[in-house]
Amino acid sequence: MRIVQLITHMHEVGGAQVHVRDLSKRLAQEGHHISILYGTEKKLADELYVNEIEYIPIKHLLRNMHLVKDLLAFFEMRKSLKQMNPDIVAIHSSKAGILGRVACWSLRIPFVFTAHGWAFTEGVGKNKQVFYRRVEKWIGKITKKVITVCDYDRILALQHQVLTSTKLETIHNGVMDQSNPNNPLVPTEMVKILMVARFDTPKRHLELLEALSLIKDLNWYMIFAGDGRLKEQCAQYVQEHNMGHKVTFLGNHSNVSELLMDADIFVLTSSWEGLPLSILEAMSHGLPIVASNVGGVKEAVRNSENGYLIHHNLPELLSTLIENPSLRKKMGKKSREIYETSFTFERMYYKTFLTYKNLIKLGEKD
Repeated sequence: MRIVQLITHMHEVGGAQVHVRDLSKRLAQEGHHISILYGTEKKLADELYVNEIEYIPIKHLLRNMHLVKDLLAFFEMRKSLKQMNPDIVAIHSSKAGILGRVACWSLRIPFVFTAHGWAFTEGVGKNKQVFYRRVEKWIGKITKKVITVCDYDRILALQHQVLTSTKLETIHNGVMDQSNPNNPLVPTEMVKILMVARFDTPKRHLELLEALSLIKDLNWYMIFAGDGRLKEQCAQYVQEHNMGHKVTFLGNHSNVSELLMDADIFVLTSSWEGLPLSILEAMSHGLPIVASNVGGVKEAVRNSENGYLIHHNLPELLSTLIENPSLRKKMGKKSREIYETSFTFERMYYKTFLTYKNLIKLGEKD
């Protein structure tokens, strides 16, 4: 089978990009011919490169709106798709989701769009919400199937009448198991808290730092993995509040699994999310989770079972876990159980591939 994955960019190691990489890698291993079409605003990240996959740059495809370049990108990707004539195109991220669906529809190529969190989700600016709702309603008329990575996003699309229920399918995100649950690390006296996220507007790193500044006397050490334009602001806050000896900024890290194996608590503060892979990876490593109650997070983090959902009480939640090792162990064990039941890569892969095959069959009948 010839499958094309289309995504706006591959220069940042985000959830959608990792999803595309891992899914494409497994499909290639199963003998399918896989190509990834991506925007070239910046260089392809080394961590997202896989030998078995063909990478095809779309020169004019940018993340931000640009009428002329968007039009050029449309014709560029349409030309590439016409030449390749794939069996199906799997499309990811908002910009590629709009241009790619129109291009596929015009060529009568079967396609599916995966929404890794809607651009009109709660927490996004109101004007942006209105704009993307209108666009998605229009583009939904030519769309046969949209995969949402959590029930929250499926319900949100239904509530706003963006798509009908027959066009929506929830396939929960899944991550590969890179843990070693049979050989947990021996707990150390210092409680290590980890957050893996880019330093950008949706990820509220300062909220976490403010909470930690209120419990400076407790025995914790904070590790941030990730980079971005707001990192310097956070580093300045740490210095101003005399927490330099308790906080580390690692930048982008090539081996997140190694960090997770050495952590005691995983935290993710966000203004909006789909279903973050970082939380699922932490759960696979048997960690208790503290996360913002946004998007599909509550489908993975069950409050007071395998962690806590934040409700303006972050310092108290962190204190409870820092001071209670038996609770951390209990919640971590539950995280691992939930991961094995609902969020494995194999489960996600099987359901996604089945959707591809069904859409190809529908396309053959048309």
